[in-house]
Amino acid sequence: MENKVIILGAGIGAMTMGFENAGCSVVAAYERDRRAIELYKKNISGEINELDQLGTSNLEDVPDIDILACDFYRDLSIVDRNPKNTTDINNAIQFILDYRKPKIICFFIPRACLKWEKFVQLLGNINNRGYDYKYKQIYTEQATGLPITEKRVYLVAIHRSLGDVFEFPCFDEKKMFSLEEILENKPVEEFYRKVNCNCVNEISTKDTFFCWKQNKYIESDLADTNLIKIPLVRNEKVIRKITHRELARLKNLPDDYQLDTRNKAWMYRQLMYAPNTKIMEQIASEIGNTLKRNILQKSNMMREQTFAELFRRYLIAKCKNIVEEKLCDFKCNVDGKDICFELKIYNSDYAIEKNIKRACERLLRLKGDNLILVIGNVVSKEIKANCFEVYGIHIWDVKNLLWLFEEFSDIKNEFISLLTYSIDDLQLEIPEPQLFEEKQIEKRERTWEERLKNIQPGKEFFKEYEKICTEILKNILGEYLGLWAVQEHSNEELYCFDLCCKIKNGVDQDFFNTIQNYFNTKYIVFS
Repeated sequence: MENKVIILGAGIGAMTMGFENAGCSVVAAYERDRRAIELYKKNISGEINELDQLGTSNLEDVPDIDILACDFYRDLSIVDRNPKNTTDINNAIQFILDYRKPKIICFFIPRACLKWEKFVQLLGNINNRGYDYKYKQIYTEQATGLPITEKRVYLVAIHRSLGDVFEFPCFDEKKMFSLEEILENKPVEEFYRKVNCNCVNEISTKDTFFCWKQNKYIESDLADTNLIKIPLVRNEKVIRKITHRELARLKNLPDDYQLDTRNKAWMYRQLMYAPNTKIMEQIASEIGNTLKRNILQKSNMMREQTFAELFRRYLIAKCKNIVEEKLCDFKCNVDGKDICFELKIYNSDYAIEKNIKRACERLLRLKGDNLILVIGNVVSKEIKANCFEVYGIHIWDVKNLLWLFEEFSDIKNEFISLLTYSIDDLQLEIPEPQLFEEKQIEKRERTWEERLKNIQPGKEFFKEYEKICTEILKNILGEYLGLWAVQEHSNEELYCFDLCCKIKNGVDQDFFNTIQNYFNTKYIVFS
């Protein structure tokens, strides 16, 4: 699913383009400069509104979001000389944090911002709302290979509820762009050729930039973003101003981006202040990875909890006297012997032997006649034998669990639905040691039809209905589908879908093969 973003101080759209290039969806943008809004609309299809329209009176119109982004570089600079703008942007940020509670915040800021009292207060308010932040100064030349001497600060805050830490991307060494790749290959208009050459200090004849330093233009391999004097460039022995298109290329804006050069000073200023879209894209991608990890962590946690609950139900049915221990998952007494069970279910078989040995070493600290490690994965006979020889610990794996659960169809079907792969080729195996006598339960469970008929009508009973429907789907399709993810509601109590599942690896069935091949997806949504 796309991560939803709101951008404050959207400017001419560079930040929006960075997020959208990273696969995010910018659901709303706000900007103060009306000319910038017009240019934004020419180049970007998404919604943009005037910043002044954002307030407490219409926050219900603000979409639900995952990420709040803000560009502090232009009219939104938090400076004491413009307290009105400061109040507006501070209030807008805090309104959105309180009302929409985004998971992650991303700021594009001048480095001096970190010393301004009002910005420090804003960061304190963000921290008090449950966010931990970090910032990094990024050099555009190192991050992109573009010939520009530019350093910008990016700040990312992540809500503590995610239980994760954001790390800025590692900008590997890039291919360096040559001056010729940046310059336009067509004649430029007269405006760019009007240069006072008396202020230019030429020491060579090569094509290069000239940057303003100490009241004159000095040759430089890199352009700069000095707003006092626009950089010059020497191309084929002619010295001229760098064009708006060339400056846009130094910001990684595409050549089909429509510029507004009616007011050239204004357009220069917008380009100078804009973030580099490629750097923004890489940061947004890492933000997306952080949110993706959070979703997987929640899914894995639910999977582990479900696995533990199924095994607990099995133990209750077999021996009754089980207790939950601090040092292991379950403990019970069978024929006068204390049995300690530790449960593990891994996402994949990668490094499974190493993980199992680590779990065995932990189990050795327990006291009991039998230590059993219950693994919700396939474990080879060699690993089982080695763990028993070295640690004296028995391992029950998927093949053993399927054999144990055979007499409890509801437990077995739910367990199968947890697995991410097909069990068609698995042979059931009797576990060692065999603790419980296997027998069929005579108790008759109510049928699905009876349970559905007993649900009372009305909205207040819809969750019970959904729960039973999910159980039915797991029993019918659990052999083919896994990762049963129930949709969490939004802040507006809306649900996009009820259930999302993934077709298991190794499933060979016409219907699911058709879905994978025709629609090019392994995911199925129930709504």
